[in-house]
Amino acid sequence: MAWKDYRPENVKKRFPQSIVPLVNGKALIRAAKKHKGMIMATNIRCRLPVEGIVRASMATQAPVMYEIAKSELTYTEFTPASFVDFIVKENERLGNTQVPFAIHGDHITVKKMEDKDSVRALIAAEMEAGYTSFAIDASHMENEKNLEATTELARPIIEAGLSLEVELGEIGAKSGSAEGFTRPDEAEWFISNLVKNGVHPDLLAINNGSIHGTYFGTAQEGIQLDLTLEIWKAIQPWNVDIAQHGITGTSLEKITSFINYGIRKGNVGTLWQNIAFGFAMNQNGNAITTLEKGYVKRPYRGIPDALWQEMWAWAVETGNIGGNIKNANKVFAAKLNAIGPEYKERITAHAYEEAVRLFEATHSTGLAEAVWQELEAMGS
Repeated sequence: MAWKDYRPENVKKRFPQSIVPLVNGKALIRAAKKHKGMIMATNIRCRLPVEGIVRASMATQAPVMYEIAKSELTYTEFTPASFVDFIVKENERLGNTQVPFAIHGDHITVKKMEDKDSVRALIAAEMEAGYTSFAIDASHMENEKNLEATTELARPIIEAGLSLEVELGEIGAKSGSAEGFTRPDEAEWFISNLVKNGVHPDLLAINNGSIHGTYFGTAQEGIQLDLTLEIWKAIQPWNVDIAQHGITGTSLEKITSFINYGIRKGNVGTLWQNIAFGFAMNQNGNAITTLEKGYVKRPYRGIPDALWQEMWAWAVETGNIGGNIKNANKVFAAKLNAIGPEYKERITAHAYEEAVRLFEATHSTGLAEAVWQELEAMGS
């Protein structure tokens, strides 16, 4: 399809001369639903995996969401604006004018009502920066406060007509335990009351047994799909679908099955960090770890071994072992960005292959044309 400027107004204002298809996230979700697929959302944490993801998206015609969580803004090199700048410039550099993508503000957390002012400011900054999709996460509070905060903070997103994800049930219940899992009746109450308040989300993120990051020790991916389907059915009167967080460590076969349980967006974050750092992984992309919450570095993968050794020495000295190795992304950003071309090329190649596998598993290959059709129908 010939490129036509269906970009939202905030994107046109920020990038008036750009012709890369940074579009409303709603169109991606609607296309996935109509064609029985799912959108892959990527939390990249550093710059290194992005070229491979963009190239895979272009090659397979698979739309993608590039996202960054509020927490990731504290342990990566990115600001809200610099994140969008980087993603747009990479798509421009690689010549993407045909495969639509969205930029998503992930886990915009509101842990207490006193956070609302700072969160409101972050949403405004992300809208100005050119984000086209947002996830308000007030799941840390009781349901009534979650409803109140989400209703209030979502107003500018709804008024701009951009994609909205909301959350009920904090991600990270212990594997094998129902404690904290989202219930279908809660989801029905939450979505129905949001809609009554004039806030109609596209997606609901739930606690259905996943966790973020690497699975250490006896922890394992524990996504409860039967529960997910019950929740999805409960919110179908409002045509809201499920966002699945914490996919790293999940088999491709199970990821494909997500589509049958109402899941339309799947967040993949730690996998890209594993690829960039060159960690050994099992077949599902979960990092292979040691008893000391260390990692196994492959000399033929990722960044140079010498840089990894420097990073690990820092991690041990500062207590950033285990999942806290994510904090190295900011501390070592300059050195990560300065690695030699041979290391960048092998990270790009590895990210490309993993992205293709995920696009195939989510049935999003070839979905670009359907997104254009949705954009045309939306008249955005």
